[in-house]
Amino acid sequence: MLLLASAIIIGGCSPAPESPTQSQDNLDAKISMAATMSTAVTIAFTPHFKGLPIQCEQPLKINNAQWYVSELAMFFSQLSINNTHPIILDDNDWQSQQVAMIRYNVDCKKTTVNMSLTGVIEDIEGIEGIEGIGGIGGIGGIGGIDDIDVIDGIGGIDVIEGIEGADGIKDQTPLSLTFNVGVPFAINHQNPLIQASPLNDSSMFWAWRNGYKFIRWDMQNDTGDSWSFHLGSVGCVSAAMVRGPKAPCAQANVTAVDIVLPSNSIQVLDIPQSNDSAKYNAAIKKVHINISIHLDEIIKNMALTRKTSCMFSGIDNTTCNELVENLKRNAVFTQALK
Repeated sequence: MLLLASAIIIGGCSPAPESPTQSQDNLDAKISMAATMSTAVTIAFTPHFKGLPIQCEQPLKINNAQWYVSELAMFFSQLSINNTHPIILDDNDWQSQQVAMIRYNVDCKKTTVNMSLTGVIEDIEGIEGIEGIGGIGGIGGIGGIDDIDVIDGIGGIDVIEGIEGADGIKDQTPLSLTFNVGVPFAINHQNPLIQASPLNDSSMFWAWRNGYKFIRWDMQNDTGDSWSFHLGSVGCVSAAMVRGPKAPCAQANVTAVDIVLPSNSIQVLDIPQSNDSAKYNAAIKKVHINISIHLDEIIKNMALTRKTSCMFSGIDNTTCNELVENLKRNAVFTQALK
């Protein structure tokens, strides 16, 4: 899709028709550049509790009670590497180019779950850091990701450089993944009935005025009590609940995340070459990043009951404010071992 998109020229005027040879030469050049200057990215999220990954239908021991997750979903947006190179999300049932949703498998029998997102990074020549995964050569030429075995000798990508073809491990520049937990204001307050996936999920929407639930986490325990955390924007002003605000909400509650990624949280895999990429000898790679979501850090120092649920009915909600502050801490989202 990326290769085809790069070959389309949109213009306001109609130039003179190209000869078949010129047209093919231009197409070849565009395909070659696209294949050489982008790489696929997959980010996999795994919920953890007290340091261990949780499985579907697994109870969580909290305050001497067994709690069961009945819903866990989150929206992510504005992903980038090193806060300088945006990850362009693929379009599918779980994501658009602007936002992605993950949903945890609370029921082992369910198949409508998703715990990863995919996209591409363009202009990878300027990425400072990824090259060290391959040891030498640099992301500047994408070839630096070739020898992943070299990783054992360099001690992690937090000690690598890789700016525009630099071929050593000199500046010890760390690699980072940044993203927002939330939906951008520009698309947060629109009619969900006419939105494309994943914004057409009504279970993640309040009303046009408040927009989407950036996080939906629901649980019940073995004593019959329940608890929920529905994170979203509050203090939004509009003419009616079915009208979106024209100005940003007083409390947007979009949370920025910045994760330093050591080598043991990243895998670099070969992608089978297409006919076009093989024709140009393009080094097509796929970067796989593993991220842990530490649920216990979100509810740290809190007693869970129905009364301490957070549904964001207003700004001055003590429980909600505590949960948001916990979410802002760097302990919730961390790199995960391979």
